[in-house]
Amino acid sequence: MCEVDSIENLKGLVLMQKTDQPLLSICILTFNRAEILRKTLAHLAETLDTSTEIVVSNNCSSDHTVDVLEDFRTKWERFRYVRLDKEIPMTENAVVAGSMATGKYMYLFCDDDRIVVEGINKAVKMMQENDEIIGVFGSYAETDPTRETVETYKKTDEVVILPKGLKSKKIALMKFGLLWSPVIRTEPCQRFCITTFDKRSFGHWHLLGKMLDYGAIAVIPDVLYHHVQTVPRCEFGLTEGWYHDMYHADLEVYLGKMGNSSFRENAALVGEAAAKSYLQGVLFSKLKGELLTGRHFLLRARAYGLVKDETVLEYERAYLKQMVVERLNILISAVPGVRKVILESHPISQETCSLLGKVMPEMEVYTVSREELLELPTKTENFIVALDYQTLLDRGGKLEADPLHQCSLKDVFANCRLFPGEITFD
Repeated sequence: MCEVDSIENLKGLVLMQKTDQPLLSICILTFNRAEILRKTLAHLAETLDTSTEIVVSNNCSSDHTVDVLEDFRTKWERFRYVRLDKEIPMTENAVVAGSMATGKYMYLFCDDDRIVVEGINKAVKMMQENDEIIGVFGSYAETDPTRETVETYKKTDEVVILPKGLKSKKIALMKFGLLWSPVIRTEPCQRFCITTFDKRSFGHWHLLGKMLDYGAIAVIPDVLYHHVQTVPRCEFGLTEGWYHDMYHADLEVYLGKMGNSSFRENAALVGEAAAKSYLQGVLFSKLKGELLTGRHFLLRARAYGLVKDETVLEYERAYLKQMVVERLNILISAVPGVRKVILESHPISQETCSLLGKVMPEMEVYTVSREELLELPTKTENFIVALDYQTLLDRGGKLEADPLHQCSLKDVFANCRLFPGEITFD
């Protein structure tokens, strides 16, 4: 086995390049967003020199993505795409796209992003002037679907260069946190980063670690791309447990390769990084309308002291009723044969009834008086929502009890709260 410990040694192992090798490869991931891809390619055609290589990995799209790609085939001297035989995870599609690059440098992004050519050019120039730099990380701006900038996220206010080695891995972790989407030298990326990708993690930390094994990295304040808030957003994964598990795995392997065996130190590092992602989980849960999931991540962030009690209470005040409706939807949908949802009459029940009818339009949802509810026969098609548990006890004294087809609204409210406390409907 041959060990390569520097950019200079790496050069001696690289295959001879063609004299017409493109300077830069732009690698794009796409999946079922043909018209968004069209706009992105049109922007690239207006922005980049025709000698830039464009490669696209089409993740088995079922729409007219191939037609869009064919429309742009003649816009560049080097334009290639593949359509995968089956859909694969986005991280694996990134491996495919990166493997297609033949330019000296490469930049990989999604089909709804917009590169900022000034930032990309600066990154390329830095690597041209410094052979030790293997990749350059930059800032990014988030925009709404109209391309208006919402916020710019900067990792640094000045150029920072970290040399190859273990010390830089520690500095990168402590100073910058997560770094992603670099402009990178193609050959070392393909040989030592892409080929060792582990699908059990996202690969951001893996990529950074591998880069610092073989060369220096630079972090610059310049914006490299604009990330548009396209719905459904890829960040919606932040509302899923698997996303956070993969993030943890990526960072834990990064730390494991550094050889630091301090349980407390590493647990603190992973915990701090993970907890910050929980706040993103809250944000994207609200955007998806999954308010119980937002509650889940808010409490996880609170466990690390990242949110104050007042913030938790504000969330409860703003979303408690919607969380109750979401919980009722889950409870009722799990019971087979239900066609009617009958609530005990009360002002809070009336509001709940209205909200529930919107999220469960296939159901007949209405309210009746307590007296009527006590006499209502138990049927498979009925789901009873009493105001409190006492009503259910009183029903059980008169009729055959059926816990599967009933619940107490007050109990559901109490269970959706973020802090324990008495629920009153006065």
